[in-house]
Amino acid sequence: MAICISGFITLPKTDHYFQNNNSFGYIERGDSIEFRFGEQKKIKIGFLDIDLDKRRNEIKGVTVAGDFNGWNPKNANFTLKKIDDKVYRLVVSKKTIGQKGEIHKFKFVLNGEYWIEPPAEAINKITGADHNTNLYIKF
Repeated sequence: MAICISGFITLPKTDHYFQNNNSFGYIERGDSIEFRFGEQKKIKIGFLDIDLDKRRNEIKGVTVAGDFNGWNPKNANFTLKKIDDKVYRLVVSKKTIGQKGEIHKFKFVLNGEYWIEPPAEAINKITGADHNTNLYIKF
């Protein structure tokens, strides 16, 4: 049985939250996209598994880097704002990301240098020919 909390579905026996049980890292809000980071308890940077709850105090900033901003983790327009002791969010116009019918890849980046791997359970992940796995948004 899944539990719904503020538009997210919590799947039993998992540490991750998914919007509508099929996407991770963002919520579509009409003409906008809300990127969200921090609700998960564990993250992966490269091959290293990290208990996020024990290391949250080390987070100085969270950004979104993707094919829509040149994969630039230091683009100030894609810096998430901390909204509570765990969650960071950023709302941007869909037009900033792309157009209907397009697919755009992205990752979250901590402190401008630590690229977060998509969770294994994320349905919206894609692995390219370069063997990098990214999250994606499909309009």
